[in-house]
Amino acid sequence: MTTSPNTDLTSYDPVEGGSTQPSSTKRLLSPALAGVVGVVGLVIATITTAIQVMLTDFPIDMVIYREGVKAFMEGGEVYSVPMMAGDIALPFIYPPFGALVMVPLAGDWFSHAMAGDIMIVLSNLLIGLVVLLLAFALNRQRSNPFVSSDVIAAASLIWGIVLIFEPVRLNNGFAQINIIIMVLVALDLIPRKRLKWLPQGWLIGVAAAIKITPLAMLLYFLVRKEIKPIITAAISAIIATLIAAAVRWDVAWEYFSVKLLSMGTGGDFGVQTAYQSNSSIKGAIERLYTSQEGMEAASTITNIIWLCLAIITVVLGGWLMVALMKRGLNIEAWMINAFIMLLISPVSWSHHWVWVAIAIPVLLYRAITWRHLNWAAGILISILSLWAILVVTVPPKWYWADGINVWDMELVFKLVINDFVWLSVSTMLALAYILRFVPAKAPAAR
Repeated sequence: MTTSPNTDLTSYDPVEGGSTQPSSTKRLLSPALAGVVGVVGLVIATITTAIQVMLTDFPIDMVIYREGVKAFMEGGEVYSVPMMAGDIALPFIYPPFGALVMVPLAGDWFSHAMAGDIMIVLSNLLIGLVVLLLAFALNRQRSNPFVSSDVIAAASLIWGIVLIFEPVRLNNGFAQINIIIMVLVALDLIPRKRLKWLPQGWLIGVAAAIKITPLAMLLYFLVRKEIKPIITAAISAIIATLIAAAVRWDVAWEYFSVKLLSMGTGGDFGVQTAYQSNSSIKGAIERLYTSQEGMEAASTITNIIWLCLAIITVVLGGWLMVALMKRGLNIEAWMINAFIMLLISPVSWSHHWVWVAIAIPVLLYRAITWRHLNWAAGILISILSLWAILVVTVPPKWYWADGINVWDMELVFKLVINDFVWLSVSTMLALAYILRFVPAKAPAAR
């Protein structure tokens, strides 16, 4: 291993992600080997993307998107009637701006399949961009950062691997928009030096105008007591929504006065929320019942329990985020914010968990850097490694047939189905424990 002089400033600034002290870089791989690793990652990513494109001949969610967009642009009903994908009827549940932003994919001059292919390729490329930016951001935190060729090689290989993750596979199989949403939020939160012209919070607001859920990511700024990004996100979301309302005011009014307020049942999402793919706290609670009728009869108590657990998750998760921030681990903090968002949402289908494509590598890297602290680092590494193995292969929720009758399952198997719930909670608990042995950083100058 060799070192070379580096005039960059590399002591991490927990506020900006920049550097404050000169250090030296170290080389883990020779330039030739780094090139080979980078090419291997690129080949894996290319082959994986090609396979996903070939296997997705009927991207059902893209069909629903396109039908919803056409109804939006042609003066039709958007929310009061389902959209048809062949003989399958599903609701369009996105805000008006979500319809407007997908107009380029709704043209009659190309097919549903081609629109799905475009979404898949774009999504995978954007994952690669975020992985690369995160790799450089994490490298800047090191007192002895790796040379750029090592960082690019690692990012390329990780990119190729995470495209195989089950949430990414499912997302692309449906040609869903979840990766685009994740990337918008991540680009807003990754420490940046070259995007000072774009106020922080702006992209989260745009993401929230497309899909309401990303508003939960504003918890990151709330626990940092930063109000400006929250206001910025609100402004950008309102502007985007008003643009869509200018096109179809009636649709905007219907969404925010009727559709949004009535969401929460299986019919609203097109699939029962107790379906095994729903990896959220509410989904886990609903599957505990022995019949759908029993679940529906006890919907009030279910919602009370869910609300209480959601509040506990936000409070304890917020505490964990603060603990991470005190140690300069802001990236890890908003990864936990993503887990909180997915856990408390009434519906977090497995393909909504595309966040693990960036969260598992980041948290696993951090756990490895802590391996010398105590045994808890090993526990965290084991949890994240198990999670990585499961998403590369088949998560437990799919060990039974798709659409299995969850009401008739034994309790232990119902618990197994809640794989991402337990894995994310276990990750957060292990992380909270190990932080006891990680010293806090001195507050950064403001």
